[in-house]
Amino acid sequence: MLQRDYSWKPYAALLAVYLIWGTTSGAIRLGVDSIPSALLPCVRFLIAGGLMVAIALLRGELLPGKRNLKIHAMTGFLLFFAGNSIVCWTVKYVATGFGSVLVATTPLWMTLLSALVPPRERISGLSWLGIVIGFLGMVILLFPQLTHPLAVTTTFWWCMAGLALMTFCWAVGSVYARRNPTGDSLFMAVGLQNLAAGLLLIPVCFWTAPEWWGHWQPTRTSVLALLYLIVFGTMLATPCYLFALKKLPVSVSSTFAYVTPVLTVVFGALFLHEAVTSTMVLGAVVILCGVALVQLMNRPWANKPVSTSPVPNELEVATS
Repeated sequence: MLQRDYSWKPYAALLAVYLIWGTTSGAIRLGVDSIPSALLPCVRFLIAGGLMVAIALLRGELLPGKRNLKIHAMTGFLLFFAGNSIVCWTVKYVATGFGSVLVATTPLWMTLLSALVPPRERISGLSWLGIVIGFLGMVILLFPQLTHPLAVTTTFWWCMAGLALMTFCWAVGSVYARRNPTGDSLFMAVGLQNLAAGLLLIPVCFWTAPEWWGHWQPTRTSVLALLYLIVFGTMLATPCYLFALKKLPVSVSSTFAYVTPVLTVVFGALFLHEAVTSTMVLGAVVILCGVALVQLMNRPWANKPVSTSPVPNELEVATS
């Protein structure tokens, strides 16, 4: 049975996850002000991944074999290289709150892929309804741009394509990892995935902006944002989520998927002076309702007791 803990500690950990993962998009936006878009995630993944693997090794764990290394490399490519790093480019052109609402559709893609890709997983009619509602929310969110396409820049649509690719890659990576379990600890798995993404980003850094190597001058704000992403965004929020997932029902710990987009919108409005329109709010509400319905119908606690495993599937931790 799930070890329920009614003390304040797991709730404090979950609150930390809310606050940290709800502000990482804003930190990325501040980071790319003076740090190239490819270099920011490259440094973040290499340092955070290296430290997490080092911690796992100091705990007495061993590096996994070739099979598991290949799985972690592919997962890191899909989740962090083709997924998270795209956000570092789009935040320069699209409001962080707007982007975070689109990213919130990831669970819909995951459910859809699980139902369509062999071995297919059966999903309920209400889950299909949730998928339809979620994508309807995307249409509402993009309605002003769809009705006035000539008033929108080409860069905006490239960013939309990038965010769509990001959510799709994250969903593919999540389904891939779930169907290829490794048995490695959370720190070892996520650390190796971050390292793989960081290494893959090194040639991208040279290819996209070779001119800044000799005269790169990051601002103090960007450096602090990068440190925040490394220490808090990856290394602190992940263990906090793990602790909350172990001590609280999944129905409670999984609420970060709904809270963090809202906090990102609030953070962007308060500190980045981003506009929040009624269409954006309506689209966000519809998307989150669809996501909530899908997750409600597919959570194991809806039909049977929750697993007591102290380490969740490594891809349940959606590091932002």
